[in-house]
Amino acid sequence: MQLRDCFIAALGVVVFICIQQGISWVTIFDSVNEYILLFTFLTIAVILVYVKMSERPKLTYETYLRLDKVLDSQYLESEAAGNRVDEEHLFIIVHQAFEIWFKQILEDLGGVITTFQIPDFDDRKHLSTITKKLGRIALILKLVVQHFEILETMPPAVFLNFRKYLKSGSGFESLQFRLIENRFGLQQLAREAVKGQVYKDKLNSTQKMKAVESEEEPSLFTVVKNWLKNVFTTCTERDSQNYLSSINTAVSKWAKDENTDENQKVDKDAFEQILTKETYKGLYDEDEKRHSLSFEAFHGALLISLYQDEPEFQMAYMTLKLIMDVDCLISKWRHTHVLMVHRMLGRKMGTGGSSGYDYLKSTNQDTYRVFIELFNLSAFLIPDEYKAERKPYTIPKCGKISSPN
Repeated sequence: MQLRDCFIAALGVVVFICIQQGISWVTIFDSVNEYILLFTFLTIAVILVYVKMSERPKLTYETYLRLDKVLDSQYLESEAAGNRVDEEHLFIIVHQAFEIWFKQILEDLGGVITTFQIPDFDDRKHLSTITKKLGRIALILKLVVQHFEILETMPPAVFLNFRKYLKSGSGFESLQFRLIENRFGLQQLAREAVKGQVYKDKLNSTQKMKAVESEEEPSLFTVVKNWLKNVFTTCTERDSQNYLSSINTAVSKWAKDENTDENQKVDKDAFEQILTKETYKGLYDEDEKRHSLSFEAFHGALLISLYQDEPEFQMAYMTLKLIMDVDCLISKWRHTHVLMVHRMLGRKMGTGGSSGYDYLKSTNQDTYRVFIELFNLSAFLIPDEYKAERKPYTIPKCGKISSPN
């Protein structure tokens, strides 16, 4: 009920009383003060009723969490068909738990991306927020991987008893997992198709719109790439060649160390490929299925890794570590999912029309690892004993290690 309706209702009551009493309009106007008073009291009464009716129910644990809806959302298809299979309840609960946690991951992932995009981004302040959210995403992924252990308590033969009721329903249709992949930075060309269909072909129109939007929005890879580029240009702004020369000098010193075991010697050829833009491009920009860090972004990450123990780079290194943790755990989720499906179905076709185990196995490849170049950085780390005593970078007086261009 709107407040306007309250006044109309009060006026209606006054008119009704007048009609019942046989009072003429002349009489009303003669006693206008009395009816104004009556109208006022009636209006106040109706407003009080309105306020009372508009009050929210008492907030309790159950109403706050909407448990009536959550706990009533397990609909067993086997039971509806008159042949209830108890384990279907577990199957639903585990997959609903996946989706709930995926929702939180998307929330935190969106927060990380938004923070990186702040115009006056300050590493000293904002990396703290970013690492907290990335750390939570990592913990959630560890938890959801453990959910498979619970699901595997269901024998494959029991799963077979209700699998037929799932018809074409499949995890391939999980919109939220696709959104996580997109926001993380997975290239669409890297995705394996199912019988010529891409994942969006399995979604309804509303879901497809959300999926397309997530593909077009800035991803974590995009914003991290830009941040790393800013780190490199900010810290080596005065003389980037000095930084590159220092690496070359350290590598030469390492190569001349006769006390180094043969299989521990530095790979000079590998370093030579990353020290110029021309050779770097030939090394990292060949695979169209995967994003590539630019020359500046790669060296921003390498600079952070080489000097990770320095106070100015500690939070930045923690950020890179957590990004790699999340990348690892997404791969671990895929791998564990593959093993679970193999255990449950063998090499049968999946309910969504995919080849099941074989399709899932194809998604657990390096092309699905978004930040694989951060892992490759370890090949370019240099022992402290070969590094120059003087740091080959300069931190601006403001203290920021990255200044947006």
